Amino acid sequence: MYYDILNLCKFFTVFQIILVSIFLLLHPQRTSQRNLLLVVFILSKAFFVGDTLLIAFHDKLPLWSLNFVCIGIWFQLLLGPAIYFIMVVTTNANFRFKPIHALHLLPFLLHLGFVISQYHILPVEAKLQLLQQWYPWSAPWSRASALFIYSHFTIYGIIALRVLAHAKKDMYTFNSQSAERNIFFFKFLIYDFIIVWGMNILSMYLPFGQLAGRILQAATVFNIFFIANAMVYEGLKFPYLFHNEPENRSKYEKNMLSETEKEQYTKKIQEYVATHKPYLKPTLSLSDLADQLALPTYVISQILNMELNQNFYNFINRFRIEESKQLLSTAKENEKSILEVLYQCGFNSKSVFNSAFKRHTGMTPREFKKHTLVRHQPQETYSAS
Repeated sequence: MYYDILNLCKFFTVFQIILVSIFLLLHPQRTSQRNLLLVVFILSKAFFVGDTLLIAFHDKLPLWSLNFVCIGIWFQLLLGPAIYFIMVVTTNANFRFKPIHALHLLPFLLHLGFVISQYHILPVEAKLQLLQQWYPWSAPWSRASALFIYSHFTIYGIIALRVLAHAKKDMYTFNSQSAERNIFFFKFLIYDFIIVWGMNILSMYLPFGQLAGRILQAATVFNIFFIANAMVYEGLKFPYLFHNEPENRSKYEKNMLSETEKEQYTKKIQEYVATHKPYLKPTLSLSDLADQLALPTYVISQILNMELNQNFYNFINRFRIEESKQLLSTAKENEKSILEVLYQCGFNSKSVFNSAFKRHTGMTPREFKKHTLVRHQPQETYSAS
């Protein structure tokens, strides 16, 4: 009963990951480097889970299906480079792959050759005999291989987190709040998988079939199932997670606006944002503003980039900063904490708020608040001696 439920969960996990991969590949931004890397990442996990299903049911499947066993083992060494480059392209819009980056595939290719030599070149009878013993997990080299795979991903995960730590210093210049959400989600993936690897390492040293080993195995599978569902949830609730908004001017050449239209739309956009304050919504996106103004997204993007010389989130954050300055400058509102003010103004991250505020005012929010308090203090008057 236990293994029936576990295998059913594995099947749905693989199925769901394949659906998410198809969605990413058919998405309007399917050529996005980040989306392609994400497909590599999640399919690598689907292949690995699929491996366990093929091994469990090898005696009930056609003989040709035995050739697909261990493919998931190959792809585990793509997880690390994939998550690392996901973080790189998310935090650096100008990043482009170069031939030297192919060196990251070297461990994958070496491991691929090793597994092929240990399994795929063998005759069918030998493969069947190995799979009856739960190969490759019963192989003498299985623990060493697993430790190498887990260490490989952990090292790449740590490097990816360092990339994020360095990038956060300039987050405001290359990030919007959607990009911040992207970074949070991918950071979650890294920590989550490091925890999963830790669980897998523990399970390697527990006798197969014992209660503790079963619990760890089930936790690993359900964790991957949870991640697949989390990706679906993120994609539905935050569509921009898998969407890039390139800001190059050449994309507007086919839809150039007349001078009159530019002037009208510029005025309309600025007046609407100033009057209705849509920026107070933390998750406001370009498509949200386009719906509210009943304008195509390309029109708003073109106006902001070519007429106002700023991207969407810089434009919106300027209004948020002005709103926060007003709140911090008002005696009554000055009693609020900076955290309360930033949330009230539409920000959802203290680090992004601090960076944006200092860029616009030359002071941190705390310095601005202190300066305002001093300025509003009543001046003491002294009688002439």
